[in-house]
Amino acid sequence: MSTKEKIFDVSLDLFSRKGYDSVSLREIAEEVGIKKSSIYSHYPSKEAILMDIFEYFQDLFEYDELLNSKDLLLESDNEILLENPEMFYHMGSEAIKGMFSEERNLKIWKLIFIQMHYNEYIRMFFQNEILVKPLLFWNRFFTILKENGIIRPECNPKLLAKEYYSFPIYLLLEMCAKYDDIPKSCLDNFFYEAEEHAKFLLDCVKVK
Repeated sequence: MSTKEKIFDVSLDLFSRKGYDSVSLREIAEEVGIKKSSIYSHYPSKEAILMDIFEYFQDLFEYDELLNSKDLLLESDNEILLENPEMFYHMGSEAIKGMFSEERNLKIWKLIFIQMHYNEYIRMFFQNEILVKPLLFWNRFFTILKENGIIRPECNPKLLAKEYYSFPIYLLLEMCAKYDDIPKSCLDNFFYEAEEHAKFLLDCVKVK
């Protein structure tokens, strides 16, 4: 691991446990095992480290092969979506689970919840990437199901999207509130409960 990667990981660990404002460059340098001045060879400031963390996180979603596979495209001719929407959800869930399996990424989630109250960039990131875009995705998901007669015609796709998506967000907040280091068993339970909720909701609105 390069020195820059060590700075990245140590900073992320400290930021996610103590909060960005409570961590100094000197503390980061001591944890890495270098002089404070050596950090400037890799990052011009503490904020630059923070921005690098979130750019890395954004790239995960933008370039992840599974999340961007043709099987998860919201198209009206997607056979998986139309024939088995539960499987469509499961495939997306597995892609996210693979992403979450890395401890680094879980720490970034926790850091987002801490830091969005203090940093405008992160607040906008949370609003756009964690709230707006997923809700648009699930709104389109339920719209396609409604247009194809899979769910009942009186269903409101926008409200269903919020109901569908809000439960996993609650579970994520709950985990971050309980643990500094989220255990794997808790993470497995998170995906199990989220998927069970998705199945339950779909079953409630499907045309029988």
